[in-house]
Amino acid sequence: MTTILYPAPAAKRAWENLIGLDQQKQLALENLELVLEPNKFQAWANKHHGRNFYLAQRTLQASALLIFTGDVGCGKTALALTVGQALAVKLNCPISMFVAPSNLRGHGLVGQLSGRISEIFAQARAAIPKRGHGLLLIDEGDSIATSREQLQAHHEDRAGVNALIREVDESAENSQRLAVILATNRGNALDPALLRRAIHVVTFARPTGEQLRALWQHLLQGIKHRGSQLDALMRGHGDGVYSTSDIIHRVGRMAMLTAYKAGRKLTVDDFLQAIQVIKPTPVFSGVRA
Repeated sequence: MTTILYPAPAAKRAWENLIGLDQQKQLALENLELVLEPNKFQAWANKHHGRNFYLAQRTLQASALLIFTGDVGCGKTALALTVGQALAVKLNCPISMFVAPSNLRGHGLVGQLSGRISEIFAQARAAIPKRGHGLLLIDEGDSIATSREQLQAHHEDRAGVNALIREVDESAENSQRLAVILATNRGNALDPALLRRAIHVVTFARPTGEQLRALWQHLLQGIKHRGSQLDALMRGHGDGVYSTSDIIHRVGRMAMLTAYKAGRKLTVDDFLQAIQVIKPTPVFSGVRA
């Protein structure tokens, strides 16, 4: 399991460069603050509704599980890996991000998946900073949290989901300083019991409208361009909608290399030529939660 410590200068820059994801950033920060440091919310509830206000009590009992779902290349993992930086600044305390290994499933042996899930939770809880909090990131979470209702679900898959639910519940019941971020491209494949436990499901989509405009304006900083050229870039290829990754790593890369090979400055025409060539990647099926 990989551990990342925040605050960190590199993470600060990466967080700031997540353009067009302001709503997702805000939702992630608000919900993580609520489950990790609920004192402010508790004080508000006590002041306005008394100590025994049912809805406030249930809110504070919510599982410390945040689900990121949406299409490939739209910023789920990038935001998950940098939200610890913004949270460390907001809460003024150290944050440790624990990244679960990609081979969490192991070799499919009986008891292996559930055992590994319990092990990474135990490791994360033991390594939380004394005066801080921990975040456990499970990327490609559908690989271990697929609905138990599916007919083809193997016994070991069901046992893994049960173990994950048990660990999430334990964190909530014991008021542990650990929140879980589960990221997936297949939100509609997740087990319903896990979805019900999530304090929030944050959805990521391919950029359109003002989100897309903000992304292009960020990429074109320092490059002269007209409003009509920006509009043309926003229209894209015409064969689908680009993901954020498409724009930065495919269109942007081709434009940059064209200018590099010509030995000149990058221009907006390089981007316009690139979008004529590069088609958007296909939308990943089953991205809705």
